[in-house]
Order: sequence, then structure tokens, then C-alpha cells
Amino acid sequence: MIKYKSTRGYKKIFTFSEAILKGIAPDGGLFVPERIPQFSLIDLKNLQSKSYDQVANFVINLFEPDFSKKEIARMTKKAYAYGENFDDKEIAPIVHLKENQYILELWHGSTWAFKDMALQLMPLLFSYAIKKDNKKRVSRKEKPLQYLILVATSGDTGKAALEGYKSKDDISIIVLFPDKKISSIQELSMTTQEGNNLAVYPLLGNFDDTQRIVKEIFDDKKFNKKLFNDFQTTLSSGNSINWGRFLPQVIYHISSYVNLISQNVIKIGDEIDIVVPTGNFGNILAGFIAKKMGLPIRKLVCASNDNNVLSEFIQTGNYDLTKRKLVVTSSPSIDILVASNLERLLYLITNNSNKIKLWMRQLKSKKKFFVDDNTKKVLQKEFYADWVSDKDSLENIKNIFEQCDRLIDPHTSIAQKVAQEYINNYNVKLPIIIHSTAHFAKFASAVYSSLFRNNPEKLSEFEMLKAIKKLSKKIKIPRNIEDLKSKKIIHKGILNSNKKDAERAIISILN
Repeated sequence: MIKYKSTRGYKKIFTFSEAILKGIAPDGGLFVPERIPQFSLIDLKNLQSKSYDQVANFVINLFEPDFSKKEIARMTKKAYAYGENFDDKEIAPIVHLKENQYILELWHGSTWAFKDMALQLMPLLFSYAIKKDNKKRVSRKEKPLQYLILVATSGDTGKAALEGYKSKDDISIIVLFPDKKISSIQELSMTTQEGNNLAVYPLLGNFDDTQRIVKEIFDDKKFNKKLFNDFQTTLSSGNSINWGRFLPQVIYHISSYVNLISQNVIKIGDEIDIVVPTGNFGNILAGFIAKKMGLPIRKLVCASNDNNVLSEFIQTGNYDLTKRKLVVTSSPSIDILVASNLERLLYLITNNSNKIKLWMRQLKSKKKFFVDDNTKKVLQKEFYADWVSDKDSLENIKNIFEQCDRLIDPHTSIAQKVAQEYINNYNVKLPIIIHSTAHFAKFASAVYSSLFRNNPEKLSEFEMLKAIKKLSKKIKIPRNIEDLKSKKIIHKGILNSNKKDAERAIISILN
């Protein structure tokens, strides 16, 4: 059985279910497997005839969870059910855009964003892990535990987590998002969310502030002890820092490759490149894991917006926030300066927890760190990085619509624009998979301003969508997005940008 250890060297190792329930290691590190399992080209050939849930079943079982194979099969089938959770039979279809560029559509789930790909499965894994753990507790004559999922979101994770965890036994969920830093439709999708076990709060500040406060709460041993003693509750994470949320992202990297084989674009064993709009580094890191498992990926391309700290880091080995302020852009899901999953990558490259602790300590205290030359060399071998300005991203949405009769959201636009520059600069001939991480309708204002080149301030986002829809018979607006305009806002509170306010909100919910 594969066990899980902390990136920061905590002495104890944990099972799959323990790592999911804890979310973050006791020393503040992130969980990584003791070894990365492998698959063969023959396995890829066999996956050609499999449905998405069967590919998911194959991938999860490779990591040897302390769950029965029957339970894994049940959960993957339930999570990736066509007609219930996803509106496309392929779940994550891959379509040709132009030349050697292919779009991986990761937005066919219930919240129209790629976070559904993980957050339909993670709550099932989490719930089963709770039952498994509480059964042990009862046998030891201990009280069963309740769990509180604490989520910081830059837009899409929050809604997907709320959908995944609503009405789950023994689980409450609180979502924090940066006030006025996400699209109106993203915000409405969360503040209108129904469920008796959840709460949603905008937080005065940006996403980095939101994420920092969540981490501080996890690190506060006194507060965590109070939750345990007073409410028999323990905290866990719904962000991709949680291994149970991260692992399902590996699945669609493998699925997309298999689909290209089925479409006769590539043969088994052919290399591809993958381009990912990147903020917290979870999605692109899942591609790195898939490559280490045996997927023939040549280059992972990190596409950033104006908050281009990651592309700068990959190019220079220098992660420096000292002269940076977060820029609010039309691609809010990657308006991030502190990329949590980068810690996992650096550990997987170095296998050195002392280096990780040093770098993370420097980042916290000095707001910068430098990696050694060998780590930088590996980074640049595995990754290519570039960025696109907000202005160029918006122009590109219109260009792609005019060239390809296809609407893309601002995040996909950034990935496509970086992919095009990469192709042009390096004469790339390999097939390139571009991750489309959200439906364009979630970012109506940005898409409208791109297409019509005028100020949309006088229109609501729903009026903008109505105008966009008239441009082509191919344009479809998801019904559950259109329905948001008539939904009642349930969650009306707001928090200051500090840990104490967030802790008071947690206590209030548990009471």
C-alpha cells in the first residue's frame, strides 16, 4: 500500500484516507505519495475502450487507497455520471481548434468549471474515509468526529465544493472568496447556494489574503483544539492542497491523451505538449504527476496572466513577491501570487524536505526565495512558461471567435495565446492540448467587452449573455447560469481580512 508523507519531513506517514481527512500535514506541509505508481503503453491501449469513470477507477486504484476496489468503482461511476453530474458522454471531451491545437473541455459539470472534475469525486472519497475512521473510533469507544471543510476560492472551487459537499452527513463546509474580485455570476452561484450544512462569505481583500487566512486557521493549534473539544469537529481542506482534491485532476490528463489516440491524432507512445492556465499550480502539477506515471508528455506549458510570478519563477528560479501587488484581471481564477501546489512540485523534484522548509520559511518571512541550480534546471526541462496581458487576452477571445467560430473564456484565452506564441517561437509540430477550464458564460462581462468593444457597465451580466447569444446559433448558455438571475441570495455576510473574523464565523456556523 502506498503511504503519504509531508513535504516538510513530518516523521509519521499516513494512509490515503488519513491524508484526505487531514488535508494538510501536522507540520504544515502537503501530502505526497511515498512513490509515484507507473503504468505502461499497453495500459494506455487498454484504456481506449473505457469510459471516463473506468479511466478514473484505473487511476485511483494505481495509488493503492485503503478502500475496497468495489467502493472505488462505485464512487467513480457515481461521480462521473452522464446526465446527472455532466452533460457530455465523454465527461471531458477533446475537440480540434485549429492546426495542431486541441481544446480539452473541462467545464461540462454542474458548475461549468474544471473544478467539477475533482469535486464530484472528492466528497465521495472524503465521506467514505469519514465512515472508515469513525468506525475505528466507535470500536475504541471514542466519539465519532464531525468535519468542517474550509475552502478559499478565487471563483470556481467554491461553487464546485458547495455542490459536492452539500447535505453530506458529518460534514459542514465554509467557503471564503475575495469580495468584488470575481465575476458576478461566480459570486451569485455561491451566495444563492442552498444546503443546511454550508456557509459562504466574501472577504475584504484579494485571493492571496483569503488563502493566507485559511492556512493560518489550519496552523492555529489552539483554535483547532477548541473545535475538537467543543464541537467534536476537525478541519479539512477542499482546495487542491488536499490530496483527495488533487488526485482526480490526474485522470483527465490521461483521458485526454487516450482520446487523441481514439481520434487518430496520435499513436500510442507519441509525445504531446499540454498548456494550462495556471494559478495555484494544481492542474499543471497533475500533468507532471501523469508524466511521471508514464504519460508521454514532452512539455508542460504554464500560462499566466498579469500576475506572472509563476512564469517568472520557471524562467529564473526566483520566486519574488517583494515588488509585486496582485493585479485584478478578467481571469480571476488565476489572480494568485502564492501558488500552494508549487511546494509539492519542488518536493517531487528535490526529494528534500529541508530545502522545502527553508524555501517556504523564506517565502513567508521575506516574500521571496531562490532555488538551487539543479532544481532550476529540472524546472526548465519539464516546463515552459509565458504570460499574456489582460488586454491581449480579451483581444484574443474575439480573434478566436472570428477565426474558429468558437467562444472561449478569459482563462482559456490566456492558455491559447501562450500556446500560439510557443508554437510560433519554437516551430512546434506536436499536438498541443489546451485546457479550457471554464464555460465562457461564467465571465460574461469580459467576453462581452471583447466581442463588442464597448463599455458593458450599464448592462447586467445576464443582459450581456443575451446579446452574446445572438451572435451565433452555435452559442449555448447553460440553463443553471441563466436561472441564477431569479434565485434568492441566501448568504449575505461579509468578513474583514483577518483570522479572528473567520474563526468567529466558523464558531457561529457550528453553533
